[in-house]
Amino acid sequence: MKIVFIGTGACTPEIGQEVASFVINGNILVDTGWCNVLKMREYGLDPMDIRYLILTHLHQDHYLGLPQLLFYLWAHRVSRKSVSPLVIIGPSQHLNEIVAASKAFLQIKRFSEIVLETDVVPLVPGKTYKGADFVLETIAAKHFSGGGGMEEALSCKITYPSTAQSMVFSGDTSFHPPLAELARKTPMLIHDACHSAPAEAARIAQMADAERLYLIHCQEKAVMMDDVRRIFPRAFMARDGLTVEL
Repeated sequence: MKIVFIGTGACTPEIGQEVASFVINGNILVDTGWCNVLKMREYGLDPMDIRYLILTHLHQDHYLGLPQLLFYLWAHRVSRKSVSPLVIIGPSQHLNEIVAASKAFLQIKRFSEIVLETDVVPLVPGKTYKGADFVLETIAAKHFSGGGGMEEALSCKITYPSTAQSMVFSGDTSFHPPLAELARKTPMLIHDACHSAPAEAARIAQMADAERLYLIHCQEKAVMMDDVRRIFPRAFMARDGLTVEL
């Protein structure tokens, strides 16, 4: 399994940086950040290879790049003999609305030549999705909206049955002990370090007995890794462009 971190920053990126997003095995994109298409190309990935998009939740910094991705997939379709619809997976609340709004932003009614084929898969936390070669398990993350209410958000585990490889990512979440059970003995846990304190992410990794922890969605200079590693020694700060192979 190969993970490329496209972005690791907080909700507004620093110059030259992207916000939280990564690609799994070259064809699964997790969240779109602000400008994923440009960053994927910068890191040697072809956006045309993306078959699945997983949106962990529907706050703006996690879907702002969706119109750009859709337009790129349409504009470069001639480079492929056939292009499968993009499968967009995300929380059931607002997912169809966000996809429709992205297409409306691209004015597909005005420009009839633009064909944006998508297969939208709304998931209630706790539900499972089976892809062509992977299984996606979900639980509810503990995340709040701007108004203070609970946001429908996903923490996820991806498993490839053919190789038994798996990894877990938290999405945006406050400290949430049920995540430790989902991540039990996982080879790799990618955990939010913005809505959870870095030490809390380390505590989840410790409870899960994970092999490795990568912190994401934070300002690196604000994280004291020595403090994190006192709780969980196998912790790392993810960086834009970092590639990890399991």
